[in-house]
Amino acid sequence: MLHNKVLLLLLFFSSRLFIVFSSAERSSFKISVPPSTDVWRTPVTNRFNASTHPLLSSGPIPLKSFNRTRITFSANWTTLFDQGGILLHLTPSKSAKPASTGTSDPGFSDRWLKTGIEFNMDKPFLSTVGTYVYSDWSIVPTSETGGKTTIEVRREVDDTGTSLWVYQLVIRDDGKELQRNPLRQVTWFFAGEDEWLVDVRAMAARPASREDVKGDKNLVVEFEGVEIDVGGVSH
Repeated sequence: MLHNKVLLLLLFFSSRLFIVFSSAERSSFKISVPPSTDVWRTPVTNRFNASTHPLLSSGPIPLKSFNRTRITFSANWTTLFDQGGILLHLTPSKSAKPASTGTSDPGFSDRWLKTGIEFNMDKPFLSTVGTYVYSDWSIVPTSETGGKTTIEVRREVDDTGTSLWVYQLVIRDDGKELQRNPLRQVTWFFAGEDEWLVDVRAMAARPASREDVKGDKNLVVEFEGVEIDVGGVSH
């Protein structure tokens, strides 16, 4: 039985489940994150301690069920590498084969993509980090200097295969989509998808040390407008 303050709309269509968390209790929330937190992996660094908020109460789901998620968020970005947005964390399913441990592949058992806003050179950028073995980072200037940012990640299929696409959405005051700006195509995300689970989360991180943060030590990111599309996929 759902709490009387929570309205969960389940719309079934084309063997898919479209979930809209439309109450303030589920679709509007804050993440407060302390310094020295990040989601980032290089040959010399492996940090996965950002603060997160699950967007699916079921926890990780089969990757083949994931189609799309969207979220709107805002914060007072002040410190180098302050960040917030969406985190898609991939872990092997029980049926997955063990990862390689060869010299060219360290054999990490997880992968992830995070995307949203990251503060760099004294201003916020649209940021995406893809981590297959190690993390790579791309940033794009944004006109959103202090307002809300809406990010959508979605499965797309073309004649070269299935990819994850990342978009910034420009939303009008009435909630209608005005513009869709492509930020990143991630071609590896759905490779071998039968062997992976995906955990869909909102995230926030403040990689700077406590000594390097001026003013409030914690970064607070406000989230709203959660949309998730999961279910059967037609190939």
